[in-house]
Amino acid sequence: MPLLALLDSSFIAQRAWLDRLALVVPSERTTRWLLLLDAACLIVIGLERRHRARGVVGALGGGFIVLNGLGLALTDFFLALATFHWLVAATAAVSLGRVRWLGVLATVLVLAAGVLT
Repeated sequence: MPLLALLDSSFIAQRAWLDRLALVVPSERTTRWLLLLDAACLIVIGLERRHRARGVVGALGGGFIVLNGLGLALTDFFLALATFHWLVAATAAVSLGRVRWLGVLATVLVLAAGVLT
């Protein structure tokens, strides 16, 4: 408690909103596996384009740019990663045709990872 007294009260208030989001932010170890799932989803999204090689490069490059943009906008790395996982899973669930189940599975795994870890 003495440490909290030394901190500026505005700092504590600014971080309080982040503590409320702890339910949706997965642990560090889980985030690594979810990044592999994100890469798989982005690769499958790219493979469904007419020019497969350019589609995969474009999907992975676009994902990298979106992840960096989220990191700059949200200023908390793990919150940006959690948002990125949700965005990739939702994009895969909406845009994939024959393998739409991959996006649905990714959505369920992101939700389970956020709640259970």
